[in-house]
Amino acid sequence: MKIADRIHLVGSGISSGMGFDVTDMGFDLTDAYDCHVFLLDGGDELAIVDTGAGRGAESIVANVKAAGFDPASIRQIILTHAHVDHAGGAAKMRGLLGSPAVLASAVCADWIRTGNEEKVSLDVAKKAEFYPAEYVLEPCPVDAELTDGDTIRVGDLALTVLDTPGHCDGHVSLLLERGGEQTLFSADAVFYGGNILLQNIWDCRLDAAIRTLRRLRELEVTALIPSHLGYSLTNGQRHIERANGALDSLLIPNQLVSAW
Repeated sequence: MKIADRIHLVGSGISSGMGFDVTDMGFDLTDAYDCHVFLLDGGDELAIVDTGAGRGAESIVANVKAAGFDPASIRQIILTHAHVDHAGGAAKMRGLLGSPAVLASAVCADWIRTGNEEKVSLDVAKKAEFYPAEYVLEPCPVDAELTDGDTIRVGDLALTVLDTPGHCDGHVSLLLERGGEQTLFSADAVFYGGNILLQNIWDCRLDAAIRTLRRLRELEVTALIPSHLGYSLTNGQRHIERANGALDSLLIPNQLVSAW
């Protein structure tokens, strides 16, 4: 499903993957545990942003084909963070696509390589019954470790990597600047309406989330495209500003669940 020039939605479930009610988090395109999965059309090559949890990997590939693209042209899998609704399908997707390069932040690269369920908080998520007990995080090679300010080239597109921790360590967002406009793939750093998502897991940090929101305030985002729920294709900066407005009032921005 094309959502903007060069950007297609090819995966989306209904679940947050962690923490609360498993309805209304996505668009029912693929498996319930999948975040939004985006296909970037760079002209002579493609990339996907995140993979979902893995159980819907074949459906994601089918959606790439249905959108008129050859999955063999996907040369990169870009992971925004290591939570399994985003990165759990990396190994399976890599196998289905003929081993494209997998990119992840330097912080969480080894967790993905080793399938470390404790570091990605899958162990506690399974205990809390947010994921099935039989779900296993399959290790996946990571070919490039991303750091703040890196440029990722996808054909004629260029994405800037922004460190945006808070929701978890190793979280990155991706800024696409094209035609005088800025599109921010914010993953789980900030959502439509200025909501955020804090969780009772070891690496969720309020102080880091605040620093991230202050940093994003300095942008001039045209489109805000998070990894769950809705996205804003014009005036996306207003959602970032709404979160910062709460901080200006010495409050914490609304939790995603509180917006229901």
